[in-house]
Amino acid sequence: MKAAFTLSLGIIGFAPAGNGWAALTESSTPALAQVEPNQDNLQMQCPGSILVNDINYTVFFTREAGFSRIVLRRRSTGQQIAEAFLSYDRKNAKGQAIWRGAVNGAADVTLVHLSARPAQRGDQVSVGYDGQWGRGTCQ
Repeated sequence: MKAAFTLSLGIIGFAPAGNGWAALTESSTPALAQVEPNQDNLQMQCPGSILVNDINYTVFFTREAGFSRIVLRRRSTGQQIAEAFLSYDRKNAKGQAIWRGAVNGAADVTLVHLSARPAQRGDQVSVGYDGQWGRGTCQ
């Protein structure tokens, strides 16, 4: 009895030859290229203001962590009043990423990346803190 062996994408195939069995052949499917995610090293800051609460903020973005941290300052004095670490929550119905955090376990912070594409310079973010909202632009 003759047999055919093939190696296709790391899997060895075996089928008897003749007697109505078709021998396996090498697959014509090309191997998929492996691409490392997050190849660029984009880092940016997204400054903005929440006018009602006299707050300026800076959101920090890295390709590895996303919108990971926000620092809140009094606009009138420049004094830092809070820092919060953000974590990805979900996408809204428009495909915009939502990130959430809390300041001292009391006030919630919400960031909405106002684009459905991956973050880049020039994108806008909307930040909610203590019930008020403001907008910033990433640089």
